[in-house]
Amino acid sequence: MSIPIYVINFKDDIRKAKMINRFNNIGFQPNFVPPVTKEDSRLDIPEVNFDKRTWSIMLQHLDSIRHFYENTTDDHCIVCEDDILISKNFKSELPTILQNFKDLNLDILLLGYLFPHKLYNTYFSFKSTTKINYTYHNYPDDLWGCQMYLISRSYAKFLLDKYTIEFALSNLNDPPYNPDWIITKNGNRAIIHPLIAVEEGDTKTDHSGQNDFHRSCFLCNYNPDIHI
Repeated sequence: MSIPIYVINFKDDIRKAKMINRFNNIGFQPNFVPPVTKEDSRLDIPEVNFDKRTWSIMLQHLDSIRHFYENTTDDHCIVCEDDILISKNFKSELPTILQNFKDLNLDILLLGYLFPHKLYNTYFSFKSTTKINYTYHNYPDDLWGCQMYLISRSYAKFLLDKYTIEFALSNLNDPPYNPDWIITKNGNRAIIHPLIAVEEGDTKTDHSGQNDFHRSCFLCNYNPDIHI
């Protein structure tokens, strides 16, 4: 089964090669849109104080979504980060996941996210159970992570139409112009459990608390028999 898959990568050839290899191993060919650099004309706003790095990440997510919306006729696409391990069963299970996505009338389904505990219904309420080894759950605004998400074509249009640079300038930091505050926080949304994608756990930040949290999420959710 084919579906457009986009990987967010900023000039990191090692990570890019790893993601191409991982997706190829499970039968997919990922797409990469050009990285958004600080020289991008959309970020040339000298009179406004904003985080160019975060905005550039948001714009690369939107550029990926725009490529899907304008250059394919598919009903769904997947966007993911460049440091994830992926379920080796994903391709065979994708048709059922897509059917469940449609049955639940979802706009976005998080296939990978940050949560350092085994997810049972004691944490988040069930949205549905399925005929395969996954459950779907509602999630609160303080669950984070754009490791891997599945969206519909209609939700792609909503994001592209609403979350423009003009929106960001009119709503500085409310919400932050950040995919984790916008893309995952709108529409009819759900998370899948167990995770399809698990972040490797090694981040590019020097913040020890963030590093420990990401590592905890990896140790909790990584299954060496499943994730490659």
